[in-house]
Amino acid sequence: MPSLAERAPSRRTLTVATASAAAALTLFALIAEDVADGGGLISRDQEVLAWFIDHRTERLIRAAKLISTIGSFASLSIMGLLLGLVLWRRWRVLALAPLAALVVASLASTAAKALFDRNRPPVAVHATTVTLAAFPSGHATDAAAFFLAASLTLALTVERRRSVRRALVATGLMLAVLVGLSRLVLGVHWLSDVVAGWALGSAVAVTVVTGAWYLTTRRGPDALQTDADSLVPPL
Repeated sequence: MPSLAERAPSRRTLTVATASAAAALTLFALIAEDVADGGGLISRDQEVLAWFIDHRTERLIRAAKLISTIGSFASLSIMGLLLGLVLWRRWRVLALAPLAALVVASLASTAAKALFDRNRPPVAVHATTVTLAAFPSGHATDAAAFFLAASLTLALTVERRRSVRRALVATGLMLAVLVGLSRLVLGVHWLSDVVAGWALGSAVAVTVVTGAWYLTTRRGPDALQTDADSLVPPL
């Protein structure tokens, strides 16, 4: 049985991917609007952050710092490079998708931070050092973009069993959630920052991976290999 990446995405798949990315971007836009008027999810920020601060322990803070380090741009970049090397020989375009999604998401979140310039929670509740503005959470954005893109890429290229593909995507989402929650435990972001980051990163991941999948099947999964005997003719 060929891997999913060897078959062109169906019209239904493209429609679902487009709708998913659009829904995620819409959620981001709605939260961004709330940042300006203080309504919606923003109205729960104080309450949710207070709950995390009241219930965190030293052990939980240490775990959150570790998770945040794993979810940092530098750590995710290393993972993206390693994953790209593993997939490079067989899947040149898709191999680049996780790292590309991370870079695009990071640039988008940095631009949004400069645009909205939102204040972070009070320094008194911070359990780690931070610098840039609050909205959206860079860690949540980067983690959602990378882990979702990586899990989708692996599901497309490596795994052929549907149950395992679903488990891969669920794992990617869970890792992204953990990174976002770690920022709340550390007291350096509001809930709306984190949810907006998840939304932005997810939109980027779906868009980049779907585009890479489409390009792969247009050119053939092995179109860039040097071994001519293993080439797959373009569709």
